[in-house]
Formats: sequence, structure tokens, C-alpha cells
Amino acid sequence: MMLRILSPLHIGNGNELTPLDLYPGDGVVYVLDTEKLMKKLTDMGVSLEEILYLLKNPPGDSYIWKGYIDELGLDVREYSLYSLPVRGEVGKRSMTVKEFMKVNGRPYIPGSNLKGALRTAILYKVLGECGDSGTAMKVVSRTDKRLAEKIGWSGSLAEFYVDYLLEELKKAESQRRYRFDTKKADDLLEAIVFGMETDRRGVKYEPKRDPLRTLIVRDSPPIGRRHLTLYRVDVIGNPQPIPIWVEAVEPGTALDVEIKVKAETLRLNAGHFNGLLWECLKDLGEPWKVFEGFLWEAVDEFHGDLVRAELDEARRYRRNAEKVKAFYASIQGYGGHILRLGWGSGWLAMTIGLLLRKERKWESLRKWLGLGKKPRGSGLSREFPKTRRLADGKPMGWVVLR
Repeated sequence: MMLRILSPLHIGNGNELTPLDLYPGDGVVYVLDTEKLMKKLTDMGVSLEEILYLLKNPPGDSYIWKGYIDELGLDVREYSLYSLPVRGEVGKRSMTVKEFMKVNGRPYIPGSNLKGALRTAILYKVLGECGDSGTAMKVVSRTDKRLAEKIGWSGSLAEFYVDYLLEELKKAESQRRYRFDTKKADDLLEAIVFGMETDRRGVKYEPKRDPLRTLIVRDSPPIGRRHLTLYRVDVIGNPQPIPIWVEAVEPGTALDVEIKVKAETLRLNAGHFNGLLWECLKDLGEPWKVFEGFLWEAVDEFHGDLVRAELDEARRYRRNAEKVKAFYASIQGYGGHILRLGWGSGWLAMTIGLLLRKERKWESLRKWLGLGKKPRGSGLSREFPKTRRLADGKPMGWVVLR
């Protein structure tokens, strides 16, 4: 398939470029080969002690190499690993830049990121179409009858899950020895939807019982660094403007990705799958024949609802609201499947928050989870998510697959 970038996309590798790595030029930032540059400076008579002192004690302007390069008349391009065109203002005295994921110095899109976005869309569709408590009870009772009975007291699996999380969080607060890891808050829900087994602690997720193991999403081939741009990202909704700089693949970039369903593997292992997803697929026909269609319907439905939510809440982008509306209008005519991934795509794009926040007890759960905390711990923001990120006036991370 062909993946085309519609708005700046950042998938980080966990590293940050600091002022010691950067030389800000006119409309461009150079990422320096500091080892090569240090050798040149020492060859020209600059003492190593002086360089080391400045590295440990940078002056007010932290781009310390800029002073040497300019004063000695060096061509910065000869001492650079690569350069980045700039969208937005750079930090006048310093900045850190989140690096894009790379292999051998060239950016690429990891298959795991893309598959994660597809998985979220499937979870959303399954809960919406097959997540009534009756169906969920039938599926879960084959593995854990006691859990199935608990689900039966709720109108839907989503409602049960909100109640379950509240119960676990309150139990953890009242019982000193009881621990509940909020980082694993979605584990039980994923087990029920995708595939489950039991151990002494109850139901747990089992990858061998998950039909998504037959969904193959490979890393994209590396693309040229010329497609990378340095973006200033504005965080809308913060009391004070705190700019963030990232390397991002620019809109218009196209690359090949491999996404396929191993239908024969799905058919041969039909007896292993036992989650709500499998039940959903069986209701539509032979699962190995309907799975791929179900996948793309899920992507279209989830991201269609996400776009509608963004438009409904466009006022939260404040003075950028009209730009955001214009962007979403511009992507409606694309053929193919539009989806959102990567850093800056937001909580709603990475979770089933669109469903959860419809539940009656959602605000209570949000309070217990501490989602949307105000700075300095002064309660919760009335609106959640409170902040949004824009790069060059565009919501980040939108792509189209054809």
C-alpha cells in the first residue's frame, strides 16, 4: 500500500538533539558532526581545554559551536551530518529537538506504530458493534464464568470496564497491600476483546488467541532525510506558551508500507481464537474471509468519528480554530483510508476515549486516574484533553493509506 503524509508526522526514537548538536542558520538548522568539528578546531589551534570548559559551562547563548564557526569562517555544511528546513521560529538562544525514528540515519515508519493505530480502531469498532453485555457475557463465560456474571450487571462492556476500574482504584487506596498498576489499566479489556486465558489471578491477555497476530504490518523502507523538517510545535491550551521542536516528515511525502492479513493462518487456527473480536467476525461470516474488510471499516469509522470530534471541539484550538477546520475540510476528499498516528496525535486518537467519555461515571474515573491535572496539582481541568498540538497550524500525524 501507499502511505501519504497529510500533516507533519513525528515518531520519536527517544533521543533529543541539544544546542550542542545544532547550528541555527537562515531558515535551516544544521545537525553537526561534533567529532569532526572538534578535530578541525584543535587543528586550527583552539585548545581542547577551552572547548571542554565551554561544553560544561555554556554561555547565555548555548549554540556554542556557532561562535567558533562564524569567527573562524568555517563552512558549516562541511561539518554537518544533515540539515533541516525550518517551519516556525527556532529557539533564539537554545532549544532541544526530538529526533525522528531512523535506521542508518534515514527516517522510517515502524510497523508497530502503524499496527497500533489499526488495533485501536478495531477495539473501538468491536466495543461499538459487539460490546453489549449479553454478547460479552457469552464470550467470557467460556473462560471465566464469575467475570461473565459481573459483566452481566452492566449494559455494555464499556460500562462494565469503567465500573471495574473505579472499583480497583478505590480498593488500592483503601487496602495498603493491594496494588493496581494504572499503566496496565486496559489489560483486562484487551484480553476480553482480542483473546484470553486464565491463571491464578484471573483473565489475562493471550497473544496466541488474538486474531491480530495474523495481521502483518512491516516497517516502511527508509526514506531520504530531505523529507525531514524541523517544526516548532505549539501546545494549545497551556497557561503559558511552551514551544516544542521536533523532526517530522513533511506533508506530501509518500512511501510504501506492507499491510496484509494471513487469511489461511486465520482459518487454520480458528479453534484458538476466543475473544469478542472473533465473535464479531463470526457474526459476519467466515472470519478469514471478512477480517480484512472489517479492519478497513474499523479504520474509517474510528477516524471518521475522530474528525467529527475534532470539528465539534475546534474552538479549543482558539485563534487557530479556522485553520484547523480548513485542514479537516481539505482531507475529506482523499480516496483511501485516513488515520492518525505518532506523537502529538492526542489522547483521543490513541485510546477509546471517544467511547469512554460517553459513560455516566467517566468523570469520576477521570478524577481517580488523574487525567487532566492542572499544573501544581490544583485539581482537574474542566475540559479533557485540555491541550492540543499544532505544527505549522496543522493537527499532527494524519496520513492516508491507499
